[in-house]
Amino acid sequence: MYQKLTIIIILALASLELVQAQEPTFGKYGNIDRYVKRTPDSLSQNIVLLHNYLVAPAESNEDKIRAFYMWIITNIKYEDQVELMYDSNLLFYMGSNNCSSPVCVLKKGKAVCEGFSKLFQFFCTYSGLESYTIGGYISKNGALQDRATHSWNVVKINDEWRFFDLSWANAILHHSGIKSKTNEFYMVSPEEFIVSHLPIIPMWQFLNTPISIQIFNAGEEPIKKYMNSAPANYNYTDTLIQFNRMSGANKRLKTAHEIYRTNPNNKFNLAIEYYRYARNMKNFDGEIDPRNYSRLIKARGKMQLAIDLFKSSSDISSQIMLLQVKADIDNIDRLIISAKKQIRYLK
Repeated sequence: MYQKLTIIIILALASLELVQAQEPTFGKYGNIDRYVKRTPDSLSQNIVLLHNYLVAPAESNEDKIRAFYMWIITNIKYEDQVELMYDSNLLFYMGSNNCSSPVCVLKKGKAVCEGFSKLFQFFCTYSGLESYTIGGYISKNGALQDRATHSWNVVKINDEWRFFDLSWANAILHHSGIKSKTNEFYMVSPEEFIVSHLPIIPMWQFLNTPISIQIFNAGEEPIKKYMNSAPANYNYTDTLIQFNRMSGANKRLKTAHEIYRTNPNNKFNLAIEYYRYARNMKNFDGEIDPRNYSRLIKARGKMQLAIDLFKSSSDISSQIMLLQVKADIDNIDRLIISAKKQIRYLK
């Protein structure tokens, strides 16, 4: 699996030609890179102390981002995908209790792409930088994509959005041993990044002319042709502002609607978002009342939709998730029964 990932990355590198005017001057990071290399191993057990150490010599936000990037790609190992199939706690991009949280990633010292992304986002957010973890599709040499299986980051720096793919950078470093090659996935402009990475919903492209999955699957030339000829038709800034005002549950529902609108064949990620919505809706604080009872009913409805979607696929990821969702829907049914009893008692 790791060899397949490396092949995909090498193919993507061939098509990723960064615009020189937008490319960072990587030589200026020499002092930061050397400082990161001297990071005491003991700090990896405390995420806050590690963050504080990495930012100590930084003279700019760009220095901080560089320190986070280099420490993660040189110290976190890419998780063996085969192992994931037999470890329910390490499921990739599943929205359950997978080891993708920053603290868990530090503790284990290894992760899949979502773990790399979330650790990087934690460091950026803790430093006051606006950043996001994005799930999406990757270019596979013309192979059609029916689900989003990868995760990366975007950070706002100097009023511009720049993309980072730490797990691909880690794979390239592991394969080649050449640090400079990792710069291909560092601070990439939206116009260049879209050639190999398509976010699961248009908002995360940060383009005024977002491309469709059909154009993405057609390859680099059609992508660039479309971007050079299509008129601006999308305001990602306003869309992001509205998205950030939503509750956690409504963000999941919005994402689900966008997945269905842009790629109705992607049943897996649609099911994942319904599942995440349901988990968010059922996790409330305080006493059970009619309002919370209604939340449970909504959660159960979306969880049933997730079950139906997972049932429609026979791959192992869908079947593992089907077992997880079935266990959770049984839990919701018990909560609903309990809520009914308490509501009757209150009456």
